[in-house]
Amino acid sequence: MYMRKSAMLFMIVAAMATLISCNRNTKSEPAVYELEVYKTQEVLVNAEDRGGSVDRTLPVDLLDAGGKDVLVFLANDKEQYYDLETGKKISDVDEPAEATKPSEVNKTFNLQLASGNEKLWTEINPYNENNEVQVNLDYDMTNDVYWGGISYDSQYYGEALHTLVLTDKDLNYLGEIYNAAWPWFSNGRILVNIEPVNDSIVNVNYLKLTKTDRDYKEYIDSCRADLEKKHQEREEYEAKYAAENSPLIRLVNSKNEITDRLYKVLAFYCKDEISDGDKMVIDSLLANKDIVEHAPIYLVISADKEEAAASYIMENGLDCFSKIVFDTEDIAKTDAGQANPRFIRVEDGLITTDTVYNTEDLCKKMLPRLFGEGEFTRYYYNEEFGGLIVVVDYSVTFE
Repeated sequence: MYMRKSAMLFMIVAAMATLISCNRNTKSEPAVYELEVYKTQEVLVNAEDRGGSVDRTLPVDLLDAGGKDVLVFLANDKEQYYDLETGKKISDVDEPAEATKPSEVNKTFNLQLASGNEKLWTEINPYNENNEVQVNLDYDMTNDVYWGGISYDSQYYGEALHTLVLTDKDLNYLGEIYNAAWPWFSNGRILVNIEPVNDSIVNVNYLKLTKTDRDYKEYIDSCRADLEKKHQEREEYEAKYAAENSPLIRLVNSKNEITDRLYKVLAFYCKDEISDGDKMVIDSLLANKDIVEHAPIYLVISADKEEAAASYIMENGLDCFSKIVFDTEDIAKTDAGQANPRFIRVEDGLITTDTVYNTEDLCKKMLPRLFGEGEFTRYYYNEEFGGLIVVVDYSVTFE
């Protein structure tokens, strides 16, 4: 009897030990997390610290300098420091090169939102032979997680979309957050993203991670459904706005050998008297004639006869431009009327803008777009540096 009781007790203890061991080694099931802004700090950046036109007001790093959260800007190759607690500039930080930075790891995952044939931007998210994705992970001490981002193919989906991958400190997969606020920086203690307000101010949004009780499978399915919807909308857009389907773009291409992936077309309509809108735009073209002549900008003159189009060109001084096409068949005509020029923007074979602007919007919207302002490519012309210069400019925006 004693031996049977001892044996039974031993079995119970062994079973409990096994259960405890299993519980210790059991990985938690993936869950739905949310990344929310819980505080916003305004930082006023001094003019001399804003850098050049490309990186204007955009920070380059976030430090943990002796327990102080410090945002770093780069101007003239020199770091400038701003204390996030006060939003004000500080002269220096304690050994910024030695400041605490979160550890970074690289890990390969078979992600939920990459296993259903979702199209990733594979240049930065390469697959291996098992269809697994490499993700660079940063550690965030406050939320006690590693996080990393993957991007989806913007050409396939028509816009910039992403997923944040989350793991615990042992790199066990926790879940994915679809298209949440994108974290710019973590200094190990806080997680933030940046919202430029204007040339002087940036808002720093502090992010917190929250675990929800939503069903994980339903959440992933809803994300996939949204991605599929965006792809279908992209296909419909491409079918509707393909440049090859536009008679006016076909006319311009028939007279010019266009190799640029991005180009602009400006159509004028001959009238008995030149409109204020026409004059405003023509004055701008002539003031920037070197840019217009060398940039991928093409002019269309719409008139009943070639003689009328040629006369319009001579009377308005447009004869200094070589990339001019005559439209004598009303191809450029639109329902919006012909009081002002028609502006068309073509990118990667798609018409992204096709508008006749009202007079008050010509200077505010059309002319900046014609010369690339706010569209990440601004045109300059400088013979000393080889002619036309295309500058990638992330700072200029327009309404």
